[in-house]
Amino acid sequence: MAERCPESLMGAIMAFEGMAGSITAMNGPTGCKYYPASFSETVTRRGGFNPMLHDTLFYLGQSRVPCTYMDSSDYVSGARERMRALWDDSRSRRPSMLALINSPGASLIGEMLTFDGEAPPTVAMESPPPSASFSSGYETAMLATLEGLAPSPAEPREMTVNLLGISVADLGWEDSIADLRRLLSLCGVEVLCSPGAGWAPEDVQRSAGAALNVAVHDERAAMTSEWYRRNLNVPFVRCSSGAPLGFEALEEWLKEVCHALEADPSPALGRIAASRRRAHREISRLDQYAGLPRGCSFSLEGRPSLVWPALRSMHAYLGMVPVAVSMTEDGPCAAEVESYLRSIGCGEASTSVLDCPADVVLADGNTVAGVLGRGLSDCGVELDHPSLTPICIREDPLLGLGGTLRLIERSLQGLKR
Repeated sequence: MAERCPESLMGAIMAFEGMAGSITAMNGPTGCKYYPASFSETVTRRGGFNPMLHDTLFYLGQSRVPCTYMDSSDYVSGARERMRALWDDSRSRRPSMLALINSPGASLIGEMLTFDGEAPPTVAMESPPPSASFSSGYETAMLATLEGLAPSPAEPREMTVNLLGISVADLGWEDSIADLRRLLSLCGVEVLCSPGAGWAPEDVQRSAGAALNVAVHDERAAMTSEWYRRNLNVPFVRCSSGAPLGFEALEEWLKEVCHALEADPSPALGRIAASRRRAHREISRLDQYAGLPRGCSFSLEGRPSLVWPALRSMHAYLGMVPVAVSMTEDGPCAAEVESYLRSIGCGEASTSVLDCPADVVLADGNTVAGVLGRGLSDCGVELDHPSLTPICIREDPLLGLGGTLRLIERSLQGLKR
């Protein structure tokens, strides 16, 4: 699946872009800048865009990721002077953080990203991980950000957590964080920060005082969690249920977090139980007049931390049958997915969703569009960007209680047609 998945350079850029008020300046050609800049403009919702503020050489009419536009001669003589001009332009805009990154080609010719002069907090990545996954690039950039900002060890504040591994590249990232914060607040737990997901550098500085780090997406939080533990003495919990998606996984996630903090999960579990009852009424009604959804088929593709809870929710909760399950990268939850498929007699389901008919397909927007376009399914549920519905006014989380109800509702709506 690697040819259809975003790679490490995009992951690194989106980690930097996830810092509120930051500028990510790239030393590289136009092709490496255009799509990350366009994607960042789409997912970060920074407000109105005035092209007159971004009419300099470096922006190409886009609001994000200014670039040196290296060409063939620059790969011989270098683009140092142009990079210096980009540095001066970027710091004059007074960003909260300035991230400098080489494209893979620029890194091969040894372009240095250090300059003299007063600047905001600055992070440089001279060599992004080559031929690696989005998550690998994301975590490498997050570690560079933490090293650059250098938060100091602090006295832990009781009942506080950081949510790690959520990216602005995730579908519904703002709404997912809001949903999880509401549930945790019912248990008396405060979220201090979710680094790389819309928080400012000063928030990352304060994150050193958290009592606990929670790895929401294992693929994008393993090294970051370890960095916090080693450098700031902040312990972390990796929830065995994967991301908090689906009633069972969400309840397990809350229990594990609250257990680590010695908090009472009962208020949040009560809220979830009320939503369970409401969902049960609709599922029972659909079963009575149409015999759905039990026994219907589904195909599923995504990161292991999403595939694992979605698989359990669709199979164990809705009674549907997996016919194709594939993971876009490696992760700690991958083994659980494979073991679960074998335990229910569906070990052969580990195949491409693009080749298998199913009543419901769950994947990123491009894959969903491909499956629907080939007539392999009539119902698609998006789990990741790119999205088929870029305009979203109301809250539409992917994770948490709202995300769980979204998953169930959209699957049932598609089956009911």
